[in-house]
Amino acid sequence: MTDTVTALETSLRRLGRERLQEKTVEAVIRLAPGYDSVATFLREAGISAPRRAAGIQKKGRQAFQWVIDDYDPAGPADIEELEIWLRSDMQEIVDKALEIIIMARDEVFQMEQIMAHTSLEQRLEDRAFRERRQAVGFLFDQAWYAGQWVTGAWAACTSCMEHWQKDGLRGSRKDVSSPQATTSNFSEQKIVLLSAWKKALAAERSG
Repeated sequence: MTDTVTALETSLRRLGRERLQEKTVEAVIRLAPGYDSVATFLREAGISAPRRAAGIQKKGRQAFQWVIDDYDPAGPADIEELEIWLRSDMQEIVDKALEIIIMARDEVFQMEQIMAHTSLEQRLEDRAFRERRQAVGFLFDQAWYAGQWVTGAWAACTSCMEHWQKDGLRGSRKDVSSPQATTSNFSEQKIVLLSAWKKALAAERSG
């Protein structure tokens, strides 16, 4: 691979590391691949089209609503505190989603560079290339799913905050006196939610 390609790879990895440092919902949404680019890559790799955004986002909203429903509108917290809790509740999934998205972007970039410097005949004759492109395609599809799931889950959060603000409510998690304090039951809920998300991500092609 040429020096130019190597430099571009290095720049992309540096960008990925810088973006990953943000580790926010907004970073996931901003970096998540678009449907058209994913669908095109998957088609060229011989993989069926990705699921539509609406369906994935619905799953994210429904799954995270379970966490939101555990908030009690009778407590003392304000909207800012509610947002802190919601972001905290999503953080583990956000971290995992960013890892997948950054890795997928890097792999897709490398594949595009290989394709730009090889002929169609060379690629058709190269079994290792075809296998790698398919593997990257599945990873790209996971990145798409992860990004849309987080988008849906965050939509549930923003809807909750808008509702509380509109009604002038004050909220706090049941039996929790501060955003940092969590019960063992809540910790178990977060583990279950993260586990369910990982399973959905891994199995989304079989669904």
